[in-house]
Amino acid sequence: MFSDLLQQNGLSFDRLHSFCLVAEAGGVTKAAKGDPARQSLYSRQIRELEEFFGVELIRRSGRGIVLTPAGISLNILVREQITVLADFKNECQQQPVEVVLGAGDSVIQWLLLPRLAEIRERFPGVRFKFLNLATADAVKRLADGMIDFAVAREDSLTRPLDARPMGVMGYALFIPQNHPAVRKNSMDSQWLDNLPLATLEGEGSFRSDLAEIARKQKFRLNIQVECSSFPLAARAVSRGDVAAILPAIAATELAGLAAVEVKLGVLRQFDRNMCLATNPRRVRLRPILEQIGTTIARLCQF
Repeated sequence: MFSDLLQQNGLSFDRLHSFCLVAEAGGVTKAAKGDPARQSLYSRQIRELEEFFGVELIRRSGRGIVLTPAGISLNILVREQITVLADFKNECQQQPVEVVLGAGDSVIQWLLLPRLAEIRERFPGVRFKFLNLATADAVKRLADGMIDFAVAREDSLTRPLDARPMGVMGYALFIPQNHPAVRKNSMDSQWLDNLPLATLEGEGSFRSDLAEIARKQKFRLNIQVECSSFPLAARAVSRGDVAAILPAIAATELAGLAAVEVKLGVLRQFDRNMCLATNPRRVRLRPILEQIGTTIARLCQF
């Protein structure tokens, strides 16, 4: 059966690699990075794989592509097998194996990196790779076998992903120590009324939730700086002229930058139950993930 499969035309590691690149990028053009020759090659190789398996693997969707159910299964299967081969190669050459974790920028900078030395001490044969990913993207990549772990909200997980609780990620108001607002004798949401703020850009869930809280609590939002991440908003606070609502795990970093943490009851609406998510299929393929997951979940509590 093994030799019969490989003797047929249309199947090769090169074609499977191209398919995975296109699946990860979300389109042939994106995977080819503007190279017409490579774009033509990827398109041809995927057609050859479809002819080999006798099934459609991708479908066009707007300017990109989506994987068919068969394409999703093939993408997961190929990534799993390549991961196992890569681990085997690294073990034979006494090289560290790579473990990939996806999480938001604030979680990586303020929760994971401060504990990385202790984690690495327990797993000297592992090279860690952190990807800055939004929750939805991290969960999808975990389900598709592209990453090994995701730090995500518990309510964002889908079956068959597993979760190790990491506690509640709360939020607090951080104000420069010399800002006039620090001297106010305010009650709860009054702290936020017309206070110059740095916050996340765009129309994501945090911004929409903040606007809804302001509407219900009847305070005026005064957004002066927009940033692409919470760590950048924290940098703005450290400059001394704006405040920011940030994950409470920012306290350690901002404590050395002359910022005052103010815990407000109104911000409890932002509380999120967080977890370290894993894919059982990937754990079965890479048994070391069980030990690493247990260690990270224990050391990195919110």
